[in-house]
Amino acid sequence: MMRALILTLALAACAQSAPIEATPTCAELDFTGEYLERSCTLIANDETLRVRYSPVAEGATGGAVSVDVLNENGDVLQTMLESDVSEYLPPSVQDVDGDGRGDILIARERGNVNTASGVWVFSGDAGAYRRVGEISGVEIANTADGFVAVPARGGAAMWNVAFYQLDAEGLHMLASVNVEGEELAGGQIRSTCSLLDAPGIDRVGLTTEQAEAKFCAEPAAQVFAP
Repeated sequence: MMRALILTLALAACAQSAPIEATPTCAELDFTGEYLERSCTLIANDETLRVRYSPVAEGATGGAVSVDVLNENGDVLQTMLESDVSEYLPPSVQDVDGDGRGDILIARERGNVNTASGVWVFSGDAGAYRRVGEISGVEIANTADGFVAVPARGGAAMWNVAFYQLDAEGLHMLASVNVEGEELAGGQIRSTCSLLDAPGIDRVGLTTEQAEAKFCAEPAAQVFAP
């Protein structure tokens, strides 16, 4: 707790001294995952976000990435902090909850294809971003009934698609499906989908059979569609 407090205070002190006009955009930087101390800016919902990558002490198990939400005068309205980060990577802005407003994904680690991120969703009631959990995949999609879908690639011919419910307590995994592709004569792909895990289907009143039928039919699971 004390370490986190000291880190937060140090980040706040740096925020006061860094001139935003001299800070490059995150798109202008080259990210290799290395622990390089630097800052960049990002625009979300007409607000400027300042992303800061803290120095990592020798022997530390991970780094820290903070994102300041700035007002038009450059004052810090809120700071989002991801600690014990395995790689320094660019954050992204995506609409996680489907409300039309951009939410913040702070990348923590990247594999060959998939990226693990801390998810910060804007709460209109609080007027601030709140951390709702972590996801790993290539993108985020919203289903017609308000669930969050996260496709992750497991190989050239295999995907796993996880489905979450988002509420005031955060992200809850409902189920995940495996989607495998088989190339047929003529170059067509035959897709097979099956339920892999279903830890939260009771939350939405589904049996395993119903869950497999529902989630395999979701657009996010049509990964081999032409």
